[in-house]
Amino acid sequence: MKYTIFFDTSTCIQFLLDEGDLSSKISEVFNSVVSSENKIHLIIPTYETIFPLLNSKNGDFNNFERLNQLLANSKISNTPLITPTWTNIEHQLLDATAHLYKNPIIITQDEDLLSNSKHADNCINFLKKIYHYQSISFLDLKPLHQELRLPLRQAFERVLNSGWYILGNEVKLFEQEFACYCRTEHCIGVGNGLDALQLILRGLDIGTGDEVIVPSNTYIATWLAVSYTGATPVPVEPKLSSYNINPALVEKAITPKTKAIIAVHLYGQVADMDPINAVANKHDLKVIEDAAQAHGAKYKGRPVGSLADAAGFSFYPGKNLGAIGDAGAVTTNNAELAEKIRMVANYGSKIKYQHEVKGLNSRLDELQASFLREKLKKLKQWNAHRKQIAEYYNKAFIDVSDLITPKVESWTDSVWHAYVIRHPQRDRLAKFLADSGIATMIHYPIPPHLQLAYQDLNYLEGSFPIAEQIHKEVLSLPMGPHMTINQIETIISKVQEYESFPLLDRKH
Repeated sequence: MKYTIFFDTSTCIQFLLDEGDLSSKISEVFNSVVSSENKIHLIIPTYETIFPLLNSKNGDFNNFERLNQLLANSKISNTPLITPTWTNIEHQLLDATAHLYKNPIIITQDEDLLSNSKHADNCINFLKKIYHYQSISFLDLKPLHQELRLPLRQAFERVLNSGWYILGNEVKLFEQEFACYCRTEHCIGVGNGLDALQLILRGLDIGTGDEVIVPSNTYIATWLAVSYTGATPVPVEPKLSSYNINPALVEKAITPKTKAIIAVHLYGQVADMDPINAVANKHDLKVIEDAAQAHGAKYKGRPVGSLADAAGFSFYPGKNLGAIGDAGAVTTNNAELAEKIRMVANYGSKIKYQHEVKGLNSRLDELQASFLREKLKKLKQWNAHRKQIAEYYNKAFIDVSDLITPKVESWTDSVWHAYVIRHPQRDRLAKFLADSGIATMIHYPIPPHLQLAYQDLNYLEGSFPIAEQIHKEVLSLPMGPHMTINQIETIISKVQEYESFPLLDRKH
């Protein structure tokens, strides 16, 4: 159901102050309204009305980001002419205005307004009401971009006004900032995450006739990057507990043709890098991080992107650090490798119109770089919220017998790109949740070795049983930096409801 939402003056002020439990609840209402495309109608039409009250409550008000966020998602309502009959005229005007709209709800904590207006409701009741009607998407990016609406617009204007749209100042600054974030010497912005991995392999002179060790349990892009160079991906099974490549099995897969190992930090949890690097050093192999899902994750206190010879990142919109389109990057401490990757990604050219190799056109877009710079400022906060959601899930599901929650190794600080459970009745649980309005995803339904694209490698079902078991049982629950407690509680209650059914009922 679509509502017309009104914030009274005190609710607006609490939202702008952004302090305490009430402000948190009001922010949750705001995010719910924005994500469901309802419009908030404000009855405080001027700055002159807001600022004196704000300053009296919190000294000199300076949270203009919140103010712009509120105004950008709101519109002013005209008040009708009324005959005053209420003690509080402002409340009567608000109630009369609400009458002019379809399905109006006035969000307020004022007892007088709650008593006198049939349209008034408090935050908690409203959230219960809206989540009863709203479905829960797997990942809603709209609140994220609404939060950054003003800085993203300013970033767009910077690029538009610069007159320089390819490999300009925004790309240069983002590369510096992201290299600093990953604690590496170099960052090279590229077109996407797949290109990042392919460019690293090409930069390391890996090609036809070579072999690269890859996880059997990963997204197909890891394998495709190897194939695009002409090399052959050699799968190694994961640890069932972490879903990441099992370091104890890597050495057995090494042959005279092996040139590198790609370790994927799947779902935001870091692969066990020390033993992988030790094996690589013993056999003079290169190690590459596929960090597409792990922006900000750490291994024994060190950030991903700095744990191997080079790392490939994806900034696909749904990633922890996502662009508003496709984008990617490579990080490394190897200056020679960085220079070569930069050249290959730019048509094989260091000097314009002089081409040393047959290169690619894979450059980070100037506009996407400007957006990523703004989002990078929020990444730590967003990752912390993901971690809170994961802890909430873990605690709630600890006694659910058929459900296996993710295990996080003690030496990794996961950023929870995805919250992935395993369940023997995965498909039935997914359908039950879908019928309850809760979207889920499967990461991933078919392992790479069983994809038609790799039938030339002649792997059969049963070739990699651990990966196959994972792909048959995994289910990703909603996870994102703007999920609310009400949404999480709804998801948890529905999973618990499914588990409470007798076994025979769950099978139908």
